[in-house]
Amino acid sequence: MFIKARLKLTVYYLLIIMLISLFFSVVIYRNAINELQRIAQLQRYNYERKYEPLFYNSSYTLIESNLIEEAGHRIFISLVIINLSIFVFSAGFGYLLAGKTLNPIAIMIEEQNRFISDASHELKTPLTSLKSAFEVSLRDKKFDIKQAKELVAESIQEVDKLQILSENLLR
Repeated sequence: MFIKARLKLTVYYLLIIMLISLFFSVVIYRNAINELQRIAQLQRYNYERKYEPLFYNSSYTLIESNLIEEAGHRIFISLVIINLSIFVFSAGFGYLLAGKTLNPIAIMIEEQNRFISDASHELKTPLTSLKSAFEVSLRDKKFDIKQAKELVAESIQEVDKLQILSENLLR
C-alpha cells in the first residue's frame, strides 16, 4: 500500500520540479537566443557603419547566423543535459522524501492496527468466558437455582468488565 503511495508522491514531486525546470529552461533559452541575436545585430550595425562604404561582404552575415544557430543548439543541448540531470536527482531525492513523508503515517497505521487487534482480543476474552460458562451450565443435568444465581453474578461481573473496557476504548 505504501509503496504505491510512495511512487505516486514521487511522481507528483517530479512533475512539479520538472514543470518548474522546463519553464525556466524555456525562459533561459529564449533570453539567450534573443541576447545572441541582439549582439549579432549590434555587430552587424558596427560592421556596416565602419566597412560598408569601402566594400560589402555578404558572407559576414551568413557566418553570423550560422554562429547564432550553433550557439543556440549548444545552449539547447546544455539545457537538455541539465534538465535530465535534474530529473534523475529529483527522482532519487523525491523517492527518499516521499518515504520520509509517509513513514509517520505508516507507523501510525501500524500502531492503530495493533491497538485494534489488542482491543479485539480484550473484548473476545470476556465474551468467550461468558459463552463457555453458559454452555457448561446448559449441559449440566444437576444445574440448580444456586448455581444459576452464581452464573448470573459472574456474568454480570464479566458484562461490567466489558462495559468498562468499551468505555475506555471510546475515550
